[in-house]
Amino acid sequence: MVTATFERHFSGIFDPKSIAVVGASNVVGKWGFIMPVNALGGGYKGDFYMVNPKEKTVLGFPSYPNLSDVDKPVDLVIVAIPAAGVLGVIKEAAEKGIKNALVVSSNFSEVGEKGAALERELADFASEAGITIIGPNTMGVYSASSSLLAVGGPASPLPGAVGFISQSGNLGMQLLGWGRSRGLGFSRFVGSGNAANTDMHDYLTYLGEDPMTKVIALYIEGLRDGRRFLEVARSITPHKPVVVLKGGKGAQGGRAARSHSGALASNTELFDAMLDQAGIVQAENTEEFIDIVAAFDALPRALGKKVAIMTMGGGWGVVASDACDREGLELAKLPQSLIDELDPVLPAFWSRGNPVDLVGNLRRSSHFKVIDTLASCNDIDILIVMGALLGKDIFLDAVLMGTVKPFLGVMRNHLDHLPAFLASQLKGFKESFTKRKGYNPQGSAGINPGEAWQWTDAAMINMLEKLVREKQKPIITVALDAREMTAAASLQSRGIFSAPTPERAVRAASKIAAYGSYLEQVGDRNERAPV
Repeated sequence: MVTATFERHFSGIFDPKSIAVVGASNVVGKWGFIMPVNALGGGYKGDFYMVNPKEKTVLGFPSYPNLSDVDKPVDLVIVAIPAAGVLGVIKEAAEKGIKNALVVSSNFSEVGEKGAALERELADFASEAGITIIGPNTMGVYSASSSLLAVGGPASPLPGAVGFISQSGNLGMQLLGWGRSRGLGFSRFVGSGNAANTDMHDYLTYLGEDPMTKVIALYIEGLRDGRRFLEVARSITPHKPVVVLKGGKGAQGGRAARSHSGALASNTELFDAMLDQAGIVQAENTEEFIDIVAAFDALPRALGKKVAIMTMGGGWGVVASDACDREGLELAKLPQSLIDELDPVLPAFWSRGNPVDLVGNLRRSSHFKVIDTLASCNDIDILIVMGALLGKDIFLDAVLMGTVKPFLGVMRNHLDHLPAFLASQLKGFKESFTKRKGYNPQGSAGINPGEAWQWTDAAMINMLEKLVREKQKPIITVALDAREMTAAASLQSRGIFSAPTPERAVRAASKIAAYGSYLEQVGDRNERAPV
């Protein structure tokens, strides 16, 4: 196979002015149908040329018999025909001066030696002709700058600042979907497939220089040129975080990787050491991968590993503290001045330590004050908030669960107590709305209806966003329940990372802290602004 050292023209992949689809089809379900339908439906506005000798029109566009019959410039050719005919199309592309080909076709190196020989022939010719091949056996490409969604499956990525290269198309597509549900946006996506004449370092080089990409995410099953990958990564990580999920680490996973993409899985210990040397952040599984990428996308750099935890109850604080021990994070010691500032807004029996336990205090003004005070403290590098209580239904739920539901229960089961029960509820509401002389928030942990506006998602998100922007400090929230996770998308787009469990919050915090430590080591002290 010819070493692919030619000049790449990635602008023709990510911002093509014109696309030709060879094998374009009107038949629903065929790749030649799926790829152009997704691209056109995804918002791509460049010129489109359909190539199919058996059709007069495809999807309403005139159809050309052959690629060579397209009498206009083509930046990107999408190839969706059987493997045996792909080389002929690439030869036509070379004659037309086309520099980029997205080869959807399969039955190459992933199926054995015969397919591998065909792939080598394809790669050698393309490299000599200066053509970059994405694939073969690829799921496609997404680019936010050109609204290009040339992918082989249902997807609707959010535009954003994460550049994502995946050696698995299906995994890549799934993570694009997960990202959308989390509010995580992407600048670029490539399903690299068999990577006939590209390697991961080619894409990494481009993303490292791409102004639209602030965080780089890679799913890797194997590398052809690990040394070159390491060199490129080391030049990028002082300026942009690179997050890697490595597949095929075990014996069985390695065999699966070879049969999947033809990739040669690396020695695990050697690979891990290589990532550490290059300052690359590694995820252990897909769940952690999306967490870490989302955290880097949303949060500013951590300047240390001292963590403060705010929690609504003691148990979660203990769990989070255990996680900090496992992940090498340090619970910050609260200075006396901070304790003195929190004393007036927390119950008299609060622990005066870290984690800061709100001991069930449901005064929203107290939550805001605690978060602000912790985020403003110079002795704290990262703040984890387990008690933000986001979710538009939570205040209404509290009223429902605390008043309406018990009222209905009394009617059903204790009708004789209903008058007294109703009187006590009315008395309680009256007291909640009445500002009594000498009111002491320390002695009143219940919800104050007068603070209802502060229980809106907008109020909490605005406050958190303002603090992150002003303090340039990572603030990670932890959802109390599944409903609160629905607010995660709103948080992500506003520069706040939200995790569904304390352990995942701490794990993400540890990766942010480790990357900050790496930047200190390489001497890059420029704080990265939130996206």
